[in-house]
Amino acid sequence: MKTRGFTLIEILVVVTIIALVTGGALLALGLIGGQSGSSRDLERLQSLLLDARDRAELENRDYGVRLLADGYEFMAFDAGTGRWLPIADRVLGVAHWSTPLELELDVEGRRVLLRREPERDLAPVPDFGVDASGEFTAFELRAAAGSPPRVWRLGPDDAGELQLRELQGREPAAAPRIGQ
Repeated sequence: MKTRGFTLIEILVVVTIIALVTGGALLALGLIGGQSGSSRDLERLQSLLLDARDRAELENRDYGVRLLADGYEFMAFDAGTGRWLPIADRVLGVAHWSTPLELELDVEGRRVLLRREPERDLAPVPDFGVDASGEFTAFELRAAAGSPPRVWRLGPDDAGELQLRELQGREPAAAPRIGQ
């Protein structure tokens, strides 16, 4: 009686299928390839800023973002009290960076000092935002993470559209890091 085994082709097909399924699972779980946590965090901030722009236009209300030591919070201007109030919202509210970021912020072409002393910040105001007409503040947020550092820029372009891009071969200038 002759026993029949698997041919080399059959074994290679099975190994290839297993490799494809495993690779797909690892990519889906974010364990290999894909984007870093920092770029995902910044893409989320970009998306939330676009949502805030839509809300600002619909509600005829200014929205802003206040950078924190470990993340950011969205705020809305309350015309009745004349104050900026934090938003207690599932979508627009407080968010935390998944990895530590070194941040630099320029608003209207001027560097903003991001060092905060929480006990003295009794009436918080946003660092940048979007007004009721849907126009973003002229801001440029640069975020660096990793070693060697990868640097991203988030801000409106010349046409007012919010852009996020990775800067190549450029590190942020020496400035105080937020939270220090």
